[in-house]
Amino acid sequence: MQYTIEFKCNNLQLPIHYNHIVQGFIYKNIFNDNFREFLHEKGFELDGKRFKLFTFSQLYGDYILDKENKTITFPDNVKLTVASVVDDFNQEFLKSCLYNKNLALNNQPIEVERIALNDNNTKISAAIVKTLSPITVYSTVYLDGRKKTIYYFPEDSLFQKYIKDNLISKARLIYGKSFENAKFEIKPVKDKISINVFYFKQFIIKGTSGVFEIHGDEELISTALNCGLGSKNSQGLGCIALVKSL
Repeated sequence: MQYTIEFKCNNLQLPIHYNHIVQGFIYKNIFNDNFREFLHEKGFELDGKRFKLFTFSQLYGDYILDKENKTITFPDNVKLTVASVVDDFNQEFLKSCLYNKNLALNNQPIEVERIALNDNNTKISAAIVKTLSPITVYSTVYLDGRKKTIYYFPEDSLFQKYIKDNLISKARLIYGKSFENAKFEIKPVKDKISINVFYFKQFIIKGTSGVFEIHGDEELISTALNCGLGSKNSQGLGCIALVKSL
């Protein structure tokens, strides 16, 4: 399930690197305390790894960028797209958005103006998608006793492998089967991608934005649309939108 929430605001000001603020807003507004604690502290486990099975977009709408002070201001409205396959997450978050009269982002009041559901439930085996937040793909290695993060981009052979492996792990949690022989391919649409470097709190993250063509198992594509591509989805990475099916 994917949906876009439009909020009314009055000169909502945020730091340029605001993902952690939006993530905190989402967790805070999961209506059920027990589920909120479970998702924040634990999540869904598979093979020693934890998955939150939700993602969200960058904020969008008309804005004013202040490079000197490193802030972004949304004058009167701002949109956020959220996606998850977890019914409890969607129900509890939307319930809070609809009924909480004191919503605030970065300690500034906002108000839900409308919610639009995006149709991501169509069974498709090939599609053009665009990123609503960058896709990050990485591995962690130890060099000289120090941990180092290596990021991968579409031109790297491991970019597709790690995206597929991660997608299969999420799909195994959702559908309860192995996907051992499932196919999935992703390739960028020429001249329509860019590299992004930004911060999540004090940590640097690198990712890729743009338009991609994806092919493969219908359930893997559904997982990508409703949970995100790549890693760190719950930090607001890998959120994609369906442009058209092929």
